[in-house]
Formats: sequence, C-alpha cells, structure tokens
Amino acid sequence: MSNVQYEIRLLRLAEEDLTEIISYVAADRPSMAKKLLGRFNIKLSVLAISPHVGHLPNELSLNQLGYRYLVLDNYLIFYVIEGRMIYVHRIVHGARDYKNLL
Repeated sequence: MSNVQYEIRLLRLAEEDLTEIISYVAADRPSMAKKLLGRFNIKLSVLAISPHVGHLPNELSLNQLGYRYLVLDNYLIFYVIEGRMIYVHRIVHGARDYKNLL
C-alpha cells in the first residue's frame, strides 16, 4: 500500500454545500455542527490517503464520469480522482436528487 497522499480540492459548489450544511446544523446545535465539521475533515483526510475507499455509483452515467462517493451519516460526498488530485464536486443529503446536482 502506498503512503503517498493525494491532494483534496473542494470545488466551489462542494464548499458551498459544506457551508450550508454546517450553518443549518449550527442554527439549532452549534456544538453538533462543530463535531460534524470535524467528522467531515476526518473523512476527507482518510480520502487523501485511500482515494479508492469510496463507492462507485450505481448510476451508469455517474460511473462513466468517474464519480465515486463517501457516506457520512445522511450525506454523500461525491468526488473524482484525477492523477494525484481528488476533486470533491458536491456534498449532498442522501435524500436529495443528487443525479441532477452533479
């Protein structure tokens, strides 16, 4: 197993998604929002070490575009691996119609 770390880059929409998620949780439970942000950061750190840890989508169109995803509670983190870069495209609640968001 390689010890080479990949660089994680959140695209603008993924950054906005994460900000919205944390802000929404923080409105009622600030301490929970802080913990959730920490868990997202841990999940992304694991991804930087093991980029293929994510699942392949069942949707053929997303699979063909190279998407993979991680699950964190009710959220899906969609990303693409390009060389030594991991581009996080979206972070969405699993109940949303994510196919139309990507």
